[in-house]
Amino acid sequence: MLKWIFSAATTLVLTLAVGSGASAADLPKATEKALAKLKLDASILKGLDSELNVPQAWLDGAAKEDGAVILGTWREREFLGMEAAFKHRYPSVKLQYHRTSTRARGMKVIVALKEGRAIADVTTSIADVYAQFKKMKALADLRELPGFKNLAKDRVGAEGNWAAFKLSVRCMAYNKDLVKKTDLPKTWDDLLTNPRWRGGKIGLSNHPTAWLLALWAAKGEKWGENFTRRLFTELDPQQRKEGMSANTALTIAGEFHANIPGPERRAKSYADKGAPIGYHCPNPATFTLSQIAMLEEAKNKNSAKIFVNWLLSREGQILQYVHSYSIPSHKALQLPQFIPFADTIVGKPALVRDDELMGSDIHKKMSSLWAKYWTKAVGKGRKGGKKRKGKRKQAQ
Repeated sequence: MLKWIFSAATTLVLTLAVGSGASAADLPKATEKALAKLKLDASILKGLDSELNVPQAWLDGAAKEDGAVILGTWREREFLGMEAAFKHRYPSVKLQYHRTSTRARGMKVIVALKEGRAIADVTTSIADVYAQFKKMKALADLRELPGFKNLAKDRVGAEGNWAAFKLSVRCMAYNKDLVKKTDLPKTWDDLLTNPRWRGGKIGLSNHPTAWLLALWAAKGEKWGENFTRRLFTELDPQQRKEGMSANTALTIAGEFHANIPGPERRAKSYADKGAPIGYHCPNPATFTLSQIAMLEEAKNKNSAKIFVNWLLSREGQILQYVHSYSIPSHKALQLPQFIPFADTIVGKPALVRDDELMGSDIHKKMSSLWAKYWTKAVGKGRKGGKKRKGKRKQAQ
């Protein structure tokens, strides 16, 4: 179920633990570099040995396998950066990574299973089709992994068939040359009442489940219906056919002043390269969990278990953050150091979308109303990625 997060621990304001940790001499070079980049001491890895203590039978079995087939969203260079530490620890374990589309990670795998074929061992970010995997009993129980215990109860499947390998913030990215900080909405309701966000100033992508669904569930159906209606009819946003990452790039280009939902890790990547991109979360901050799961019919089950367990460890989570800015799900790493644009997120109540909402009645109602407005052109030149005429305006 959906949770409001208020306490200091769960609003991501923990401080680093102190004490003895892994010796730097024992760490993979890739891990040493990651810690140095983040200016963290090796003590952050305290407990890593027990997290990586997998049965010898898994290691022996993995050495005989072709290598776990992993379907994910990491870019190739991101995965290679993460994999460097993994290979150091498990030189005999092979991995076959494929960056794939939503359909390839979900429906394509499901169709193959129905035909009696397992085309993957591990798949990620399957929220849209998780219910179908569950109905088919197609996902393996991960509770035997030492790393499963690294996550809080609301970040793993009750039946052990998935674990959250990262958190994602889904708020708004904005062009710092066009938007004043004083114009940023304090709450989601403020977004509707401030006239400066009207008339195509916002680029809206067709991903309501990434942010709006959590708000509907927390604030109620009446609020959700009213907000959705006013979002389209009063703000008249640019309805974009591009994805979230592409819309963030278009925000930088000045095509619109802000985009919703904005992927915080992509905005951070652009910001580090000097782009005029900022990030802001109206209150409450909206998050999603990304699942990782292993197929019950996995052909390379030992390799798959070792990889998933490593990814859920402190080391795996830190390497993932360094190479992709993905917020760790590990309960010991809920730290501002691992949150892009922490100044606009830390300390605010947060809504984390529970994947049980996917396919629920409130999801169906929200999707139906959203589709009603999305498929209807609200304003000229606002839909389908068409550009608005005229020169770019500076912030007013």
